[in-house]
Amino acid sequence: MTDPGPTLEELMVGVEGLALLRTLYADAGEARAARLAETRAVLERGAAERLGVELDLTDGYARWAATYDRPLRLFGLEEPPMRRLLDALPAGAVLDAACGTGRWSAYLAGRGHTVTGVDQSSAMLARARAKLPDARFLDGELTRLPLADASVDAAVCALALVHVEDLGVAIGELARVVRPGGRIVISDVHPFLVMLGWQAQFPTDQGRAFMRLHAHLPSDYATAALRAGLTVRGHEEPRLTAEAAATPTAELVPDANRDAYVGLPGVLVWEFER
Repeated sequence: MTDPGPTLEELMVGVEGLALLRTLYADAGEARAARLAETRAVLERGAAERLGVELDLTDGYARWAATYDRPLRLFGLEEPPMRRLLDALPAGAVLDAACGTGRWSAYLAGRGHTVTGVDQSSAMLARARAKLPDARFLDGELTRLPLADASVDAAVCALALVHVEDLGVAIGELARVVRPGGRIVISDVHPFLVMLGWQAQFPTDQGRAFMRLHAHLPSDYATAALRAGLTVRGHEEPRLTAEAAATPTAELVPDANRDAYVGLPGVLVWEFER
């Protein structure tokens, strides 16, 4: 029998359980009692609604392109450290790898850089080209970038490597196209969240959809970078805020959602030198 996928009820029970574990020794028992009572209520009530249909990257980003520029839940965590790193780059030729609709391409262009954006989604690239008609945008994949060796001064890859199964190949490609002395700045979804069931979720005109993510440990990024001849210059792990913990259960079981997620590391930000 084909599994139709997880339900909202299952997610709520999971969130209650995670919240219970995180508050197990943190108070006199009120929060624990509340989590157990709410779990019983969830199970009695039931919520058979499915969490969404799974899409591959091509179909998923084609459908997501229309709403992708709305602020996503992790942008507020990711953008401050990314801006600090990108603001320190001298003006030059910069690759925005997996550029999407051009969120960081536009920022880089505004800082005086000559931008080349690469993405495998034609729908995303169409929106990026509309924003920045003078920039160069190319169809391509993270594991096979359509650029020559040592052809850019720096590279950026934001919240995208989590879609790649072979992290080493993708980071090796970023290293290949950056000139010696250049920087590679990466942000990504923290593996803690992926291991706890977070996926790339988004609304469509036919209901919720998601694309599956791959959990890469911090050591996986560091190992891949070192094997590619890169030096680690910096690493940050911003923690989830209440605003960033915008999950399907945030309004249904708000206390459990807060206790389960707030304070967990939500994003990885890396700076490497070629």
